[in-house]
Amino acid sequence: MALMITACSSSAQDEGETAREYTQSILLIKNPPAYNDFSSLSRALELATLQGYKYHGPFTPYTGSSTRIYGTTSAGCIAGADMLTDEHQDFQLQRWAKGRNYGHPMMMQYLQDLRARTAQMGLPPLLIGDISRSLGGPYGPRSNHASHNTGIDVDLPFDFAAPRKSDEELRNPRDVYIVRGSTIKPEFTRDIELYIKAAASDPRVDRIFVAPMIKKRMCAVFEGDKDNGFLRKLRPWFGHQAHMHVRLTCPFDSPECITQAPVPEGTGCGYELESWFLPPQSQPKTTARKKQRIMPAKCASLLKGYSN
Repeated sequence: MALMITACSSSAQDEGETAREYTQSILLIKNPPAYNDFSSLSRALELATLQGYKYHGPFTPYTGSSTRIYGTTSAGCIAGADMLTDEHQDFQLQRWAKGRNYGHPMMMQYLQDLRARTAQMGLPPLLIGDISRSLGGPYGPRSNHASHNTGIDVDLPFDFAAPRKSDEELRNPRDVYIVRGSTIKPEFTRDIELYIKAAASDPRVDRIFVAPMIKKRMCAVFEGDKDNGFLRKLRPWFGHQAHMHVRLTCPFDSPECITQAPVPEGTGCGYELESWFLPPQSQPKTTARKKQRIMPAKCASLLKGYSN
């Protein structure tokens, strides 16, 4: 059934859903796959259809592992993370600091598939930023990361590994800003638009944080498309003008992994987005209390004495 979902003729696409496609969509609604069941390509295609977009390209199934996540992305840890290396690879890893290239196996599969899909689209080799430390946990007080604790977050710069970066450039990465405030920069190219769309058009993705103006541009370009469901995953947030912050959903076999509340329905291209561009309302001055992040007990023992 999954292959039939994607195999419709151009004339059928022009004229609307065929009876077969309509029947399939009803069946999917009645029998929705588990939101974090990525055990096969057919499951991925079903989930993508339910989320309002099409998945293109290879997909690596996730059927389970010994890796476990505990807590949230901003207060958590990971046991059994995999290390990502760019040795003998076409992609390259930025090295903002040592030991930030560890992630959950499902993250490694996502990045592998994303690299293959973008290559099929004719995009240059990717640059990959911070993921997590080998046991997760916070990066430390001098880091500007509030999350990246559990191996299911990754920063993807709006730059590519073409031309090839030198070791010095990877150790001292240069931010490529594609927006500045409400200004679109020339660096926000068609390649970048397609890259963001490809990154978000994946059922493993829970949400992607981007600067508000990036979301606005993506809405202007893609909201009129039939398969625009990926737009709801693009969440406006402060910063993120030079990279997108991709967060995957919790794997099915990490029951102690705590995910965020679901993103709202719809594309998010209406008032929710426009509110980011309204003048700030004056508020009475109050003393802000910093929210305390409580680590799970499992993380306290796992991270005890951990320095890398």
